Amino acid sequence: MRSQWVWPGLGVAGLFLVIAASTLDRTGLLEIGAEPWRSLVTLPGHVLLLYAWWRIGPAFPRPRVVLALWSLVLLFSPPLHSRDSYSYAAQGWLMAHGLSPYDVVSGDAGQPGLLVGIHWFDTTSVYPPLSLEIFGVISRMFDGDLYWSAVGMRLPNLLAIVVLVWCLPKLADLAGVRRDVVLWAGLLNPVVLVQWVGGIHNDAIMVALLAVAFLAAHHLGARGWPAMVAGGALIGLAMSIKQSAAVAGVGMVALAWAASQPVLPARSKSWWGLAARAAAGGLSAIGVFAFVSVATGLGLGWRNPTAGSPLQATSNAPISWVASFGRFHELLPDETIISILTLFTSLLVVAGIIWLVWKLGPRPPSSVGEPWLLVCGVLMAFAVLGPALQPWYLTWVLPFVALARPSRRIQHLFLLVTVVCVMLAPLQDVMAPYMALGVMALPTWLLWRRMQLDDVAVLETRETLV
Repeated sequence: MRSQWVWPGLGVAGLFLVIAASTLDRTGLLEIGAEPWRSLVTLPGHVLLLYAWWRIGPAFPRPRVVLALWSLVLLFSPPLHSRDSYSYAAQGWLMAHGLSPYDVVSGDAGQPGLLVGIHWFDTTSVYPPLSLEIFGVISRMFDGDLYWSAVGMRLPNLLAIVVLVWCLPKLADLAGVRRDVVLWAGLLNPVVLVQWVGGIHNDAIMVALLAVAFLAAHHLGARGWPAMVAGGALIGLAMSIKQSAAVAGVGMVALAWAASQPVLPARSKSWWGLAARAAAGGLSAIGVFAFVSVATGLGLGWRNPTAGSPLQATSNAPISWVASFGRFHELLPDETIISILTLFTSLLVVAGIIWLVWKLGPRPPSSVGEPWLLVCGVLMAFAVLGPALQPWYLTWVLPFVALARPSRRIQHLFLLVTVVCVMLAPLQDVMAPYMALGVMALPTWLLWRRMQLDDVAVLETRETLV
């Protein structure tokens, strides 16, 4: 039994390497490019963490203890691989001083404004009101301290992880999937750990609210309308953290519809019945989102033309490369390029979701489709087809993959995505995203070929210990 703890210890060693290199390669807190040597230390650190996670596997007897241990190691580290938490702190400073982040650019947030990433320094906030309220609370807790108000943004994320530790096993029971597999794949996953705790991205809060929405849809499904209304309300709260949560409403409706089938009267098992329930969920989500926007007094300021656009920064999305190329060669004014490409990506996302609903959605009166695959599919569609793609966007999906009972091919894709996203984080510290993807191209192909030849199951084990 003691020998099993070698692997959690190996993960701790990997995290210490990452933290040490990231801490030493700093000049104050200002935005300065990483020295090339940093990746020579952080890459092996991420490899150790990834290997430790793989060797731990779903059958490890204490996954929650390992999650707590690894999170504790990261608790006081500087933000890793991203400056987003400094933007959160700057916007929190504005909130704490009675200023609206929708009217005042982040760079004007006193001293914390100096730490905002260059792409967002001269822009107002793109985050919905509930996010801004949370940023303000954390800033007040730490009196606007330059370092601690940024690191303190981990606290809501840790609370979100606690919610998921409670919620995911219940969802696993309802989906008929083993708890240990879901916890290992979806929460102990190195991408989730590095991006939510290390990188301090507020996607954690959004995903936790989505998980509770899915749980409500399942539990109340037998009661029909209450499932749609409750699930929709929670989707609305998640949208108040990040607007992208809206697409998860499609999956929530499919889950609630599937849960209601055993007790739903035959006359209600129709396209009209499904559409009516979907409308109820949608109106509930919009109502809650609107209520939060009005109650906070912030409104819809995230739509202001002064707000930043994801296309302003080059990411892993090819569409962002097109935007960067257009800006660099001055093909069109920046505003025009962003407007055209934002419309294009919006149409792509809508088309992708429509296709997924057609392929995986319910078909009254008899088929409920594959609701968990639909949940994962619509979230992936927004992440991949949208204007930006960052490694932490995949955390929207990872906690729910095992619940979908994926095919062997999708299991392999899950592992491939996990490996790539873990390795992209340190690579993108020292090179552009498209270069990092180029570096990962050959290893990714070799890993894919190896998995196809070995046909190894990633999300299955023989014994349940949790």
